[in-house]
Amino acid sequence: MIEIAPAFQPLFQELGLTSVAAVTQFFAGEPLPDEEKVIVKPQTLRPRTGGAVAVFYKRYHYPTPAWSFVGRRSKARCEFVNYAALQQLGIRTPAAVACGEERDRIGRLRCAFIITTAVPEGLGLIQFLATHCPDRSRSAHRELRIALREQLADMTRTIHAAGFFHHDLVWRNILVTWNAPAAPQLWWIDCPRGAFVQFGKERRRWRDLASLDKSALQYCSRGERLAFVKRYLGKTVLDEEAKTLTRKTAAYMRERWPDAQPVRFTL
Repeated sequence: MIEIAPAFQPLFQELGLTSVAAVTQFFAGEPLPDEEKVIVKPQTLRPRTGGAVAVFYKRYHYPTPAWSFVGRRSKARCEFVNYAALQQLGIRTPAAVACGEERDRIGRLRCAFIITTAVPEGLGLIQFLATHCPDRSRSAHRELRIALREQLADMTRTIHAAGFFHHDLVWRNILVTWNAPAAPQLWWIDCPRGAFVQFGKERRRWRDLASLDKSALQYCSRGERLAFVKRYLGKTVLDEEAKTLTRKTAAYMRERWPDAQPVRFTL
């Protein structure tokens, strides 16, 4: 099975990328060693008519066909669907170009892939902070950090209000692009576990917030972290609702990642 986004179908037809085998040969080349389960490779698609499309190819490989995906989507297929869902909610993501699955005759998954466009000149959030705004004592750096914090809080509130939860909302899955003097822009990547849910929303909410705060512990002040919570809740003061949310988030972090750096909220 292969699915190609409509905008990219002519390009894939031109390049002969119309099957899982053709895509695998084009991007991966030689067969993967049995021990190599996941690969991520940058690539450039070059149509004969000129121009180029920079993409990333991510392939999940199962040396022993996976029973766990019988009757359900692969991670690659889930991510392909989730990019569309996030974009519908106004979250910037790379464009989902194509995805594919190869299964055996009883439905066990052998491999799956997703191809997305690259984010031009995108930096990881941690790298961006270290490069462009590491010093909170400088006003220009503070302004950048505020813009990033508020944007991230707004994006997180938006998906949660819609009943969507990322389930892997860590800083390594957030990119930043910046064309000064405009404000920096955040992009979300790698969302194979995300989903719209009807039940268990509070715990999923704590997980997303704790995932973000796990990195914030190392790179942000206590004041910045509390300001994020207030922005996420649409509040200007740290009221009882905000305090309760920080406690629940901290408790989830201690439960989920007991070896993480100790939580520094003091309310």
